[in-house]
This record gives sequence, C-alpha cells and structure tokens, in this order.
Amino acid sequence: MRQQGRILSTVSLIHAVNDGSTAAISILFPIFKDLFHLSYTQVGIITGGGLLITLVGQLALGRLADGKNVNSFLLTGVLLTSVSLVLLGFSTGFVTLICFIFFLRFATSFFHPIGIGWISRTYKKGRLDWAMGIQSGSADLGAFLAILTTLSITELTHWTVPLYGWACICIIGLLASLILTHHLDKELVYVPKTGKKHSFKEMATDAYHRMKAIKFLIPAFMISGASWGIIITYFPLLLTERTTLSLPVIGVLVALWSGVGSITSLAYGRIRSYIHRKKLLLSAYLLIGTISILLAIFTQIIILIILMILLGVAVFLTYPALFSFVSEVTDESVEGWTFGLTFTFQTGGGTILLFLGGVLSDLFGIWIPFVLLGCLSLLLTLLLLTNYHQPFAQRKP
Repeated sequence: MRQQGRILSTVSLIHAVNDGSTAAISILFPIFKDLFHLSYTQVGIITGGGLLITLVGQLALGRLADGKNVNSFLLTGVLLTSVSLVLLGFSTGFVTLICFIFFLRFATSFFHPIGIGWISRTYKKGRLDWAMGIQSGSADLGAFLAILTTLSITELTHWTVPLYGWACICIIGLLASLILTHHLDKELVYVPKTGKKHSFKEMATDAYHRMKAIKFLIPAFMISGASWGIIITYFPLLLTERTTLSLPVIGVLVALWSGVGSITSLAYGRIRSYIHRKKLLLSAYLLIGTISILLAIFTQIIILIILMILLGVAVFLTYPALFSFVSEVTDESVEGWTFGLTFTFQTGGGTILLFLGGVLSDLFGIWIPFVLLGCLSLLLTLLLLTNYHQPFAQRKP
C-alpha cells in the first residue's frame, strides 16, 4: 500500500474507533437517566460540559501537535480512550459519571484537529474531497455500529458490556494503526514548523485573522457540531418519553440516521463532482432545519424512518464539505492549529445547545432541542444564501 493510502487508512480507522466510542456513550443516556436518576438539565451538563472539555483539548492539542509526530498524538488518544471506557463502567452516580465522561472527552479530543489536519496535508494537492469523504465516512461507520448494537447488547447483558467491548476495539485499532504507520517517511509524520515562539497576544491575533477568513463557515461548524450532539443524545430520550418503542428499536432508528450518513460521507467525493460545495451546504442546512422541527411534531414510526434517512444525508454531507473548504485555504505548517480553531466552534456550538437543550427540556419538554436546532439551521441557510456570491473561505491576509 502506498504511504498516502496507509495514512488515510490509519486516520480513518482511528476516526471510526474514536466516534464509535463516543456514540456508544451517547446512545446509553436513556439508561443513565433511569439508572442514576438524572434530570434533563443534568444530561445537558454532562454532555455540554464534556464538549467543553473537548473544545479546550482540541484547541490546545491542535496547537501543540504542529511540528511534532502527529501519529504519536493520535495513538495516545486511542489508548486514553480505551482506559476511560473501562473506568466509565465503574460509575455509581452523577458525580462519577460526569468525571469519567469528561476524561473520555479529553481522550477523544486528540483526534479531530490532528487527524483531519494530517489528511489535509497529505491530500491537499489532489483528491482532497475524496479523502475527506473516506475518513469522515469511516467515522460514521464506527458510530453506526456502536449505535446499532449498544442498546441491544445492554438489554441482553449489562450496560457495561458495550463499554468494555469498545475498550477492546480501541486496543485492536491501536495495534492495527501501529502496523500501518510503521516505517512511514519522516516528512509525512513530522510537519516543519517555524521555530519562533508566539506570545498570547500574537496567537490571539492570528486566530482572529484565520477565523475572519472563514467567517461564513463559523456558524456552519457550530450547527453541524450541535446537530450530531442533539440527535444522538436527545432523540433517544424523545422517543423514550413520547413513544412505546423498545430501546433496541430506538437504537435501530438512530443507527439508520448514522448508517445513511456513513454511506453519504463515503460517497461525498463522487457527489461533490456533480454538485458545487456551496449548493451542498445550502441544501444540507435547509434539510436539517426543516426535519429537526418535524421531529418535534411527529412520532409515527414510518414518518420517523423517512425523516431519519433524510437527516442522515443532510447532517453528514456538511462535515467533509466544511473540512475541504478550510483545507484549501490553510498552510501545511499550521493545519493542527487551524483545525483546532474550527473545531472549537464546532464543539462550542454543541456545548451551548446541548446544555440549553437539557435546561429547556426540563422547563418545556423534550421536543425543544429539535425546534431550537431547526430554527438556527434555517437562519444559517438564509445567511449563506444572502452571501452566496462571496467566498465562504479564503486565505488569511
């Protein structure tokens, strides 16, 4: 296998393990809510706070990894994820649950800015959209498998069994990644970085200019981040409260969303060859907005199946498209830092809306996070449409 292919395979595998582990935890919240007597506000604190940990971790690790062995960072993240999953099985209440999930969120924060930055550098000169689609689709496949099996395994055995299973999968992924990345050329693993150290003020100024260059995509990153968190966390809780569906059936419905998303991401390179990225984003956020509001209204199983299929296409189209926009205008020496900044907004959007969703669900009902997500997505669609003829991303001045 060519070295480019080994890098793509490694990043895709780690992304699948990373997102699969996270999804297994998220889909277990109906179990956690009953087992530990959690309110929706506490669910929002755990999920939103966990994303806040991810936000800080991604920004710091993305900056730290530039100029260093990015593969070592990724493998360290996988190892810590495995440890955190084992620890999570010892949760006894709200306090221990939140501590262990926060540790998991720190462990999984190693991947996104570093792994996607590595793909960006490796494929910047050719097949960028294809590579972004492959690594993104692999993550969605990992999440699909976790969502599809976790609640069924839990009902047949115990809620800790899926956690220990994914801990073992992390170790297998770690070993496979070590084999794939053995003897890679040094210049593919280490990225040259200027030796000059920057003050906090210089870093803040640099961050401001980089974000200004992609200002129209910042709210898009926030909505996409929030979409994942709200759907995988609150949709199972919505169905548990408003329907008589069993937990395995609920897991299948959420897995349908993720499975369709995985296929969509893997096919993104081909889709992109027919449709311009701007049109893809506009269509995706329009669908996310409309369908999210409909999820707050309808509970019939047939309608839910149709809505989840469409939502899978819409949400998962946005990730590789956004990554590709940013990659095209980012210098190779600052990939980790730049993607760390963009993921700050993506994770920040999820942090805020997940926390608000929990608080507002206790006040008004579990349907409110979906209406909130829907309205914000429609506003974003209007913003992108209004500025359609301006570049969505450009190089830092």
